Amino acid sequence: MFKLTIFCAAISIAAFFSYGKNVTFIKGKVEFALLDADDINSSGTLDINSSINNQVIGTSTGSRIQIESNDKIWRLGSSSTAQFVNSKHVYIFNGSVLFCFTESFEITIETLSSNATFRGKGTFLIETTSNGGFKFIPIEINGILTTDLGDTKELRDGRMLLVLNTPSEFGNAYDIDLLLLLKSSRLINSFPSNLPSMDQISLAVYKQQLKLKGKYDALIGDATSNKNLQMWKFGKKAGVKPSTSQNPESKKGFFKSFFGKE
Repeated sequence: MFKLTIFCAAISIAAFFSYGKNVTFIKGKVEFALLDADDINSSGTLDINSSINNQVIGTSTGSRIQIESNDKIWRLGSSSTAQFVNSKHVYIFNGSVLFCFTESFEITIETLSSNATFRGKGTFLIETTSNGGFKFIPIEINGILTTDLGDTKELRDGRMLLVLNTPSEFGNAYDIDLLLLLKSSRLINSFPSNLPSMDQISLAVYKQQLKLKGKYDALIGDATSNKNLQMWKFGKKAGVKPSTSQNPESKKGFFKSFFGKE
């Protein structure tokens, strides 16, 4: 059973998804915890058509969820835990979250040791890293990302940014093969309905492929420290045969790494 109890008791939550946000898809098991003055008021399993208000959401291994509100879509991946502090602030404790905004919007994204604010519209992925920061992966994008130090980057389709440290700053930027990402990302291709931005995603992939011409054959892996970024390489013949340029560390579950158990 995916447990949130120990973790949730340490979190202070403000209004969460209080503007008509509803669960539209669930794969596997997804749990929630509702807090009141730092105490757990209630917890349980989320169902389709649930209204999300003032909750922490956690997905078990192999599970995922889609939440919608008007022109906005959020998808949480497997083994992910997120706190939506309010309509413009999300705290991702671990795992991955996909954002799809078809209209301009502003949202602050925070992880264990880093945060940055996105302004604009588009489709992008946030993946937490072992060093407490996160990867900001624009799929199709029109906007900017600003750290709490005030540094601003204009975002480009397929150009991943690392956000590191407290106060936060940008790490290096890396070009990601969008076609390879689309083929491998369950947050994109393992839901019953397509994202409303698929036309823009397809255009971004097409434009990048014209430039790449097979140049890239790698995905970015975890960042176990600010100077240790893993590159997951794929062989041309095998198609999906990963190796790393550095020795990969064993991937502990989130609760195991923080509390000594799953």
